Parts: sequence; C-alpha cells; structure tokens
Amino acid sequence: MKYFNGDDIHGDCLILESYLDEMVIVSGTDRNKLRDKTDVQKDKGSMLYGYTWRGYMTDDKWRTPSELPGLYYTKCRDDYPLFELIAQEFTNLYFPNFVWYNIQINKNFKILPHYDNKNIGESIIISFGDYEGGLLNVEFEDGVKKINIKHKFFKFDGSKYKHWIDDFKGTRYSIVFFKNKQIMNRIAEKQN
Repeated sequence: MKYFNGDDIHGDCLILESYLDEMVIVSGTDRNKLRDKTDVQKDKGSMLYGYTWRGYMTDDKWRTPSELPGLYYTKCRDDYPLFELIAQEFTNLYFPNFVWYNIQINKNFKILPHYDNKNIGESIIISFGDYEGGLLNVEFEDGVKKINIKHKFFKFDGSKYKHWIDDFKGTRYSIVFFKNKQIMNRIAEKQN
C-alpha cells in the first residue's frame, strides 16, 4: 500500500500529520524530565517508537519481543504497528540512505536544552502542524543557529550539539529519526 504522493513534501507532511493526529502521545517519566515545566500547552507528550532493550515496562507488564534478537518493541510500536510502514515509506521517499531504528514522536512538547546522550551519529528531524514559533535551536561551535523545521528536514548529531525548541503557539508535532547506542550495540552483539 502506498501512503504518500512522493512529489509534494508539503502534501506528504499533511498526510503524515493526519496519522499523528490519530495517535495518543503521552510522556514517560524519563522524557518528562526534559520538558519545560513552565509550558502550559495542553495535550502534549513525547513517545519513543521502535525498539528498546528493556524487556519490561513494570514488574508485571512485559514488552513484545521484536524480530531483532534481544530487542523488544516499544509500547508506542505495539499500539501503532502500521506507523512503522508509514514512517518507512516517508523516509524512503525523502532520505532513502538514512538508517534509523527509532523515532521520537513529540506533540506540543517544548523540550529544554539537552544532548541526545544515548544516540549515535546523525538524526533527522522534521515538524508539522498548525503552529507559530517553535524553531529548533542548535548550539554549534560558532554559535546557536535557529532552524525552521516545519515541513523541512534537518540532519545533525544531537549527541554532539545541544539543542532545544523555542516557544510556540498552536499544535506542533515533530518526529526525530535516529539510532540508539544501546540498540546498535545489541545488534552488533547478535551479529558476532
């Protein structure tokens, strides 16, 4: 099944946004530590989609084993399995040579300055929605650059450069495609 046109990034972003609108996006404890507590925006969250090395959520709730040995699906992946096909088609159209294992899905989530310490290599980020503001700030060696990522991809190494989001008004989604060090280590272990 084909989900996107492939010849209109803005139209394809609206299609992807419609899938995100159907998802219930909430934040776990670890992710909430990075949220700006002064942000009063309603209906917000940040969820990891894809794979995890943690086989349990709580003592009595176990995760679904994935096709990658020693790895499990995140709760978001279990709840929305079709989104993997949608995201894969989207990335194949717009950055086909980029390998990712996880997606951070954010809705109305104003994140504080941070590094992606558990990521490896470059990530690709893009945002969607009916919002104003919300520029991505990245602190490079020569200073902070403000980047408009609305319907535009930006590739950078979030483990190397501190980054955060400006204030915004409206409904703002962003998705980040990336590789996680621990997942990459598990994959390498299983291949040896």
